[in-house]
Amino acid sequence: MTGAYGNIFQMCFSDPNQGSGSATYIAAHPDLGSKIAVIYKNDDPYSKGIFDTFKAQAATEGLEIVYEGTFKGEESDFNVQLGDAQAAGADLLFLPIYYTPASQILTQADKMGYKPTVFGVDGMDGILGVEGFDTSLAEGVYLLTPFVANAEDEQTKTFVENYKARANGEVPNQFAADAYDCIYALAQACEAAGITADMSNADICAAMVEQFTTMTFNGLTGSDMTWNENGEVTKAPKAMIIENGEYVPAAE
Repeated sequence: MTGAYGNIFQMCFSDPNQGSGSATYIAAHPDLGSKIAVIYKNDDPYSKGIFDTFKAQAATEGLEIVYEGTFKGEESDFNVQLGDAQAAGADLLFLPIYYTPASQILTQADKMGYKPTVFGVDGMDGILGVEGFDTSLAEGVYLLTPFVANAEDEQTKTFVENYKARANGEVPNQFAADAYDCIYALAQACEAAGITADMSNADICAAMVEQFTTMTFNGLTGSDMTWNENGEVTKAPKAMIIENGEYVPAAE
């Protein structure tokens, strides 16, 4: 056992990195908007953690946050938050939340005629598959995510082709890619540690922990990935944009 989470190692990149990474990307692309509104879920450590690091990095980058809106639980009416964001003159809406509430926000913003640039994080990956959602409303939405299905490298193209063949044409999102990388990271660690079927559970666990805290892994969701003693992965997020109903790489 090691670190704060014992023998648990994550493949999804650390939430705080997404907040700071999003602020840095937005600062490097001022055409996205100059006045930022944020709507985050204040009873969700994932959402709150990303917001906190986004706000801190935004201050460093000189970005202007003109409105901070929150919600909690299963709230689905965002008209107040959107109205306040619009009144504040926000032309960029940062949503560090999951795709279900994000789809509701986009739908309600459209009904009130509010059309800011929308920027999300990996939890929004999957918004095109939300049942009943008008996916045309997601056109031009930016996401910071570790995986872009339309990337041109051979590893990604092969994975996407095989996934679509087995999933009735469905395009894999970053959660599918993370799961794929989990299996191959485990396989790499097992092979490097010389794991055999006759080893005890305790010995296997110790050997795997040693591998994950020292090895480097190249996968679909990142190159030169490493893990610290707390099981947190280090890998670079990628920006993508939704165009013509598909996720495509955004300008670097």
